[in-house]
Amino acid sequence: MARTVALLNPRAQSLYLSTDYNCRDLLNVVLMRPVFSPTEYIQIKGRGTRRYTFRIGNTEYQKEYFFILDFCGVAEYFEEKYDYSIPLKVPKLKPEGKGKQGKTAGAQPGEEGETSGAEGGEAGGKPGIPTWTGVDKVISEEIRIVGPDGEKVDVMTFRGSFVKDVKDFDARDEEFHEAVEDEDDDAVETIMNERVFHKPEMYYSPDKLVTAYGVPAPTPSFVYDALGKRRLPTKNQVVSDTVDSIAARFNLRYNEQKWLNATAQLIADDPQALQRFLDGDIAVFSSTQFANLGGFEVLARFDNRDAVFEDLRQSTMVRQTKLASG
Repeated sequence: MARTVALLNPRAQSLYLSTDYNCRDLLNVVLMRPVFSPTEYIQIKGRGTRRYTFRIGNTEYQKEYFFILDFCGVAEYFEEKYDYSIPLKVPKLKPEGKGKQGKTAGAQPGEEGETSGAEGGEAGGKPGIPTWTGVDKVISEEIRIVGPDGEKVDVMTFRGSFVKDVKDFDARDEEFHEAVEDEDDDAVETIMNERVFHKPEMYYSPDKLVTAYGVPAPTPSFVYDALGKRRLPTKNQVVSDTVDSIAARFNLRYNEQKWLNATAQLIADDPQALQRFLDGDIAVFSSTQFANLGGFEVLARFDNRDAVFEDLRQSTMVRQTKLASG
C-alpha cells in the first residue's frame, strides 16, 4: 500500500517530512499548514519524486507521478507566484533598544514584516510573512532501519505494525495459533523464521525487534506480548533471569553472583564491552563497577569463572544483544 504523509505540526512533522525522509513508495503529500520557505517547499516536494517500482503479484508498476494535496495554497504560491531569480535577503542585526522592525529573510521585494511575524506588515497593511526566531532542539530520535534499501520508520510505527501483523497471522495460520496457545517456544520461533521474518513490507527480523523494543528477548517473547498472552520483560528482567539461571546452575557464592551480574549488565548496555567479552579480552573487567567488587585480585579467586562466562556467552540474552548490535 502506497503511503500518504501529512505535514501537520510546524515544529515536528516539517522536519520529519522535508529532510532525511526517503520513503520511496510515497504517492501523496498533504500540506495542512502554511510553508514560508522556498527551500523547505522544494524539500517537501522532493519527498514525492523518489523513483519506485510497485510489485503486485507478478506485475511491476513504475511510479510515474505523485499528488500534493494542498489545503493552504502553498503549491500555488511557490509554483506560480514566487520569483526564484531574486536573491534571498539576509536580515541585519540591529542594536538593542532600536526596535524590532526588520526585513524577513527570504521575503519577496516589498514584503517587510516583523522578524517574529506577530505585528509586522507590508506597506499596504497586509500581514508580513512570519519567521520562526526561536531555537529548535532535538530532544530524542527513534528510528528503525527496515527493508533491504534502508528506508526509515519510527519505532512506534514499527511496533504497531508488528502487533497488527502478528495478530493477523495468528488468525489465519492454525499451526501458529496452536503453537502460541501451547506456548511452544521452539515451534513459534521456527514458524516466525519461516513464514513471517524478512517479508515485505516491514521486513521483521529478530534483531530489529530487539532494537525496536530495547529488550534482548527471544522471538516468542515478542509474539506473546503482541498477542496479549504475556507481557514483554524489561531489559533488567532479562538480565536478572539470565544471571539467576547461571548462578543456580553453578551454585555461585554471593560475591561471584555479583560479578556475574555486573558483567551481564555491562554487556547488555555496551556493544563494545560485549564484543570484548565475546573475544575473551580480560580488559573488559577494568571498568569501575568491577573495581568496586575488588578488581582482578578478586576475579582470580572466582571459581569456575571460565565455565560461568562461557555459559553467559551462550545465553539467549547475549545472542539477542549481539544480533541487535550487528
